[in-house]
Amino acid sequence: MKTPMIARPRLSLGGELSYLGMLAPLLIFVAAIAVYPLLFSFGISLFKYRLTDPNQTKTFIGLANYLRAFSDPVVITSLKATILFVVGTVTTEIVLGLGLAMLLVAETRLMQIIRSFLLIPMALPSLVVGLVWKSLYNADFGIIPYYLKLLGISAGHGPLGEISTAMPAVILVDVWQWTPLLMVIFLAGLKSLPIEPYEAARVDGASRWQSFVFITLPLLKPTFLIALLLRTMQSFKVFDIIYATTAGGPGTATSVLNYHIYTVGMVFFDMGYAASLANILLAVVAVLSILYVMVLERQQA
Repeated sequence: MKTPMIARPRLSLGGELSYLGMLAPLLIFVAAIAVYPLLFSFGISLFKYRLTDPNQTKTFIGLANYLRAFSDPVVITSLKATILFVVGTVTTEIVLGLGLAMLLVAETRLMQIIRSFLLIPMALPSLVVGLVWKSLYNADFGIIPYYLKLLGISAGHGPLGEISTAMPAVILVDVWQWTPLLMVIFLAGLKSLPIEPYEAARVDGASRWQSFVFITLPLLKPTFLIALLLRTMQSFKVFDIIYATTAGGPGTATSVLNYHIYTVGMVFFDMGYAASLANILLAVVAVLSILYVMVLERQQA
């Protein structure tokens, strides 16, 4: 016997206009803070426009700024640094976040207190976090170079002052701040898992490791994708930590694309070129986000 289909009520024209009327303030607000700046940025990117020009003239050059970006070796270097930062932070934070979530999933008073303390770094402004870690990394009075010297490891100009250690040091700062966010996401995912598969696995004699590999990880795929989406978008847009710790140095070792955009726009005042770089970064993040969402929808289906 087939279940009868329940017809969904259709809104009349007046009802649809009423809903649109209620949504109008929100749509206007979104257009004001998102759509207009995006269109303005794309428009500026089509011009040669420098704020230092005394005449404030804008020369239309079409897509020349975008072509310049794809052939600019500094942009390529910044993009490589960005990818290295994103891969390093996202991978480490997912592994540590899942590990902490597994350790602290129990609902005891002690676990609740520990989880509360672990959330403190996430609540701090990124600029403050960067400045604190910059002092910890300082070659003269920082506590980290001090203990490295006690262990017989040469600190040189400090972790932030050496090309070989600057990026790992910055990645560590981001991992310290944002791993708690991944912990919270995985905690929510773990608490939403059904109990029945674990009971069946226990009856069949499966070990904890087998239950984790063959039950927990597959069931957590949607949670993994959500965590990957959020942190990838945030990592591509990193600026505060780089600005506070290394300012893109030493050399261009930590000059991620977002910081390079700031340098082009706010140091050299080449607004047209900076807008084109910002739009390229936006396109990269948007494409990755769409791919993640498509995979997530497929997993949920």
